[in-house]
Amino acid sequence: MLVLAFDTSTIRGSVGWIRLPSPAGPADPAAVESHAEIIAPAEPGHAETLLDRIDSALALGRWTLDEVGLLAWCRGPGTFTGLRIGLATAKGLALARGLPMVGLSSLETLALCAPAEGVMVPLMDARRGEVWGAVYRRSLVAGVPRVEELAAARVLGPDEVPGLAGEAAGGDPVLLLGSGALRYRERLGGLGAVLPPDAAVVRPFWMAIAAWGRFEERGADDPATAEPVYLRAPDARLPDARRRAGAA
Repeated sequence: MLVLAFDTSTIRGSVGWIRLPSPAGPADPAAVESHAEIIAPAEPGHAETLLDRIDSALALGRWTLDEVGLLAWCRGPGTFTGLRIGLATAKGLALARGLPMVGLSSLETLALCAPAEGVMVPLMDARRGEVWGAVYRRSLVAGVPRVEELAAARVLGPDEVPGLAGEAAGGDPVLLLGSGALRYRERLGGLGAVLPPDAAVVRPFWMAIAAWGRFEERGADDPATAEPVYLRAPDARLPDARRRAGAA
């Protein structure tokens, strides 16, 4: 079983795969036979880089798309354009090749991939002076990371983060990570340590493991109804009817 995973929710692109035994059993990281990852800024953009990086990542193992058995993608929150590109790519590959697809929360995946244990507060810069944030408890079970949601993903101002995280953490120490934590660290009221940029990286290896586990438990997403998680209306909007009429 070859699981292909990619993330386009931020300005950084993550693409990779894992190879599991066939037939694949439970989602056990120790069972992974081989894997590869490409993580780099998506310049000039995800639309120009994603498919090429998928091909390049698969080529590292001499695989092709014909050998992929499951797709994993980050469904948000994140940048509007990046999420639409990720969704279109996942849907296109799923429908064209008859592949099952599983969407994962971008914030939960950041917490899953963090290099520490404890209460994690992933914060992504949402612009407009806001962040996308959530609170999770990350633990290791037999060396395998697990996350428990303590506060669901939402849009909030940086000044609101200490109250949300403090209540969810119940007095436990807090670690913050992500572009939002780095940008607004001075406004987070000494809530906790802010992890460096390399700690806020979506790892396709753990994405693929998580997606396989969810596929085993719940099955695949329906490509016809799958949608990104925006949490907020996009910055770009079509003009309303009155403005369109006035311009006519």
